[in-house]
Amino acid sequence: MTPILFLFLFCAVIQLLYWLGIFLPSSFDGPTENRRKAPTRPPVSIVVCAHNQLPNLKQLVPALLEQQYPDFEVIIVNDRSEDGTEAWLRKQQFDVPELHGISISDVPQGINPKKHALVRGIATARHDILLLTDADCVPESDRWIDEISARYREEIQIVLGYSGYQSAPGLLNKVIRFETLVTAIQYLSRALKKHPYMGVGRNLSYRKSFFNRVSGLQQVMGITGGDDDLLVNQHARGHNTAVCISPQSRVISIPKTTWPEYFRQKVRHLSVGKYYRSGDKWLLGIFSASHIIFWSSLVSLLITHTPVYWVAAGFIIRQLALSWAVGRWSRKLGERISMYYVPLLDFLYSLNYLITGLVALFSRKISWH
Repeated sequence: MTPILFLFLFCAVIQLLYWLGIFLPSSFDGPTENRRKAPTRPPVSIVVCAHNQLPNLKQLVPALLEQQYPDFEVIIVNDRSEDGTEAWLRKQQFDVPELHGISISDVPQGINPKKHALVRGIATARHDILLLTDADCVPESDRWIDEISARYREEIQIVLGYSGYQSAPGLLNKVIRFETLVTAIQYLSRALKKHPYMGVGRNLSYRKSFFNRVSGLQQVMGITGGDDDLLVNQHARGHNTAVCISPQSRVISIPKTTWPEYFRQKVRHLSVGKYYRSGDKWLLGIFSASHIIFWSSLVSLLITHTPVYWVAAGFIIRQLALSWAVGRWSRKLGERISMYYVPLLDFLYSLNYLITGLVALFSRKISWH
């Protein structure tokens, strides 16, 4: 057995441990979690940060105001927009008492604009339960607030939701939706097993009292990105975090339409991973490294004409485990990803993760706009 073949089979076994030992079993856990609803519905403050997002706000704000919920407010933080957002918000507020607009004209030096906007919005919120999303998102139902808020108990401080991307023709859209699904499989699986490590700001909720008690984002205000996952990583634990992935609780987002835009977005997302807790970095690192080495060693073995039965066995067994878990999770989260595309998308995912991960690791200046 050659060293490359041994490495290939070793990484295939590691991948099987993740997909069959963690991700697949957790796909059976969601329904129980989703049935545990609270008897009362607390008032909720929705906070959205926007920078030159007027067309998207015209879609999002009506969808938020149409939510079937007894007591909520919508806070839009206009971060230095130059597209008429401020004037539009002023006009909307005359007729809608639940809508509040905040305009930011400048950002203190050394402070990340997105985090500054978010902190300003949270400070304005009148209610303890905060519900966050992005300006380019829309809830998939008018029960979004109701579903998320229903997961709160006395001990629950954070609720993790799911946000997918709109389906569109083309390979890029498939890559984006597959990457989003695999990321969700990882953080939702860990959270359902009482080991939360991240959340996604497109669909995330936590208590304002909790945010203030842990000093919010004070320790990471100068870092681009991480306004969602770093807060969860630092303070979420099994006893204070709940998961909500029911169909009515999902949020849909507008995907990037060009490869450079998507690349910059991924670099920004991955750049904060270096600040995760050590245990989470190890678990994520082992998974990612074994994934990348699995594919790179597979390509090397095919080029060197290694006996096909060893290569085929490792590939097929790992692919069956991957497809089983991805299939179950895609149905659970309402994603429509054809299993025929999974091998190609999985290869591109590993290649993209390698490139963007290296760029994120060595990049010094990253913007959220």
